[in-house]
Amino acid sequence: MQIAAFLSDLKSLSICTHEAAIALVKPAATTNASEVGQVSSPPNGASITNAINAPSAADETDSELQRANELVSLHYDVKLKYLETGPDAELEKAAQDVEKVLRDLSRLKSKA
Repeated sequence: MQIAAFLSDLKSLSICTHEAAIALVKPAATTNASEVGQVSSPPNGASITNAINAPSAADETDSELQRANELVSLHYDVKLKYLETGPDAELEKAAQDVEKVLRDLSRLKSKA
């Protein structure tokens, strides 16, 4: 199920505008005044140094959001370059080669 949801999200990102895609991967800035400056005690009597140096779940989420943001930006850059310059000549040549092989295979299959 997670793969289907992931593929659905990728499809949504591929058809929306760059601004909409960025809005999807950027977290909403919701910080309560009571949350600012709060420090929780380390679990199980761990030292303060270990609690500070250990990556938190929020940090891991932030790095995942950063990677998603970079992926959306990369997709936008590639899409923009494709629209400006058209398909790559090597890519078109490769597509023609594949079509030729498929035609040859279909001819051989019809003769057999």
